[in-house]
Amino acid sequence: MKVKLAESVFTGGAAVVFAALCLAFLLPLGASFSPLWAADGEVGAASLFASARIWKAAAFTLKQALCSMLLALGVGVSAAFFTARRDFPGRRVLLSLSAVPLCVPPLLVALGFVLFYGMQGVCNRFLMQTFGLQNPPVTFLYSFWGIVIAHGFYNFPLVMKTCSDAWERLPSAERDAAALLGAGKFRVFRTITLVQLLPAIASSGMIVFLYCFFSFVIVLLFGGVGTSTLEVEIYQAARAQLDFKSAAALSVVETGIAFTVVFAYGFLERRSAESRGLSFDRAGRKKIRGAAELGAAVACVSAVLLFFIGPFVSIAVNAFAEKAAGYHGGTGAAVFSFKNLYNLAAKASFRTAFGNTVATACASSALSVTAALFFASLLRSFDSGRTRVALRTVPLLPMAVSSVVLGFGMTLLVRRGSAPVLVLAQAALTWPFALRQISAAMDRIPQTALDAAAVLSPNRLDTVFRLYLPMSARSIVSAFGFCFAVSCGDASLPLILAVPRFETLALYTYKLAGSYRFQEACACGVVLALITVPVFALSAYRSDRRNTDDN
Repeated sequence: MKVKLAESVFTGGAAVVFAALCLAFLLPLGASFSPLWAADGEVGAASLFASARIWKAAAFTLKQALCSMLLALGVGVSAAFFTARRDFPGRRVLLSLSAVPLCVPPLLVALGFVLFYGMQGVCNRFLMQTFGLQNPPVTFLYSFWGIVIAHGFYNFPLVMKTCSDAWERLPSAERDAAALLGAGKFRVFRTITLVQLLPAIASSGMIVFLYCFFSFVIVLLFGGVGTSTLEVEIYQAARAQLDFKSAAALSVVETGIAFTVVFAYGFLERRSAESRGLSFDRAGRKKIRGAAELGAAVACVSAVLLFFIGPFVSIAVNAFAEKAAGYHGGTGAAVFSFKNLYNLAAKASFRTAFGNTVATACASSALSVTAALFFASLLRSFDSGRTRVALRTVPLLPMAVSSVVLGFGMTLLVRRGSAPVLVLAQAALTWPFALRQISAAMDRIPQTALDAAAVLSPNRLDTVFRLYLPMSARSIVSAFGFCFAVSCGDASLPLILAVPRFETLALYTYKLAGSYRFQEACACGVVLALITVPVFALSAYRSDRRNTDDN
């Protein structure tokens, strides 16, 4: 009796959490649009939508997101070929980079690029000392192409992992038949392989486009004059200028574009999922052969080292350097030291930010996973055939709304941010990502097992607690780790909500970098990475073990 009561209480609590997150999403979203209809005698909504400011920002946002996506696709698909079809030293290391965009916050990427490619960064100092130059020769960072390169190389591992997995599972019959008929390798790739890979390429490209479209911190730091995106414009209009009508108009335009992209992504993701079942006979990997392949491999690895590994190494080096050349007029050689970490740990503000980060991330992750469990159970019970479009559309909605828009709406509702509001806002945006992992695990449960459970026990809760939860346990852990990493690295919502006397490590790092205290910022970034990466890696490992066992 007590067990049944506990199960009922848990289910009821999960339903309440799901309803609360839906309200925490829908109410701020509506509030972010509401200033357009305020009768305050100011400029009308029609005039706002016709302003050059909105459409200039929209055009730039689409342009940088598209170029960033194309760069990520170019590097990611090239790397996917080598990881899927070729065997070489460092292949596993290259594949492991796919976790970086998921568990390392964009703030650290921006900081790494500043340290490596900034005016006083590693690259410029090396070139100036080597060739005796007076001025820094590398100046692309604070420009359109700086944003594109940072976005493209930060997100290319997502494309690489998705396309590599799909490439390994492609059926070989059509390729073999084409080769027997005399088709060359390039023609086989263009007419068969590329067509088979298109769903995976398109779905991964679309998610990269969304990440770049909603990028905030990188654009805020690197964007120069005339390089403002919709996200940055919303933040500046709402927080700096208190122009809520303009912020609302910008939010409507951004959300409308994002909804279109998200629904296209949902369609492409279904096509990609269908294509994954084409073949389970993985082709053996061969050694890299020929000068052309060797040259392409060297070019790909060199680009990854320069624009991906280099910036992250710079963060680690500066975090453990007692005195780094080039900052604040320093000319001495860097010495390995824990001084920066020690100085941070000695500050009460840092310790408070550390505690706030862990507490906020645990709370928002728990809410996200609880809501995802509830909705995944509904999907598995009432829509196992994936025919109810309304149910399948609900998880897509938060993916089409940025943290800046949601944070703006929250400030209009509550006026003053708080830690619980921050937790609710983060969970309202991240639970669909937890749902994807948990729902995938529940979909693997055989229908025969569910039918047997229905016969043996008429109580639907028995199926949830004796089948759904035990068989999805590792995916639940993985989902928690992902949401934890996202929450820890989120600087946008804490910055927009401006909770009084409340800082997280991401916001703390942002403020240190903004005040040019780069070494302390790097040390704080290392601490942030030490929190997120192990949790995400452990959860991903458990999920991979589950997938291996299922296969």
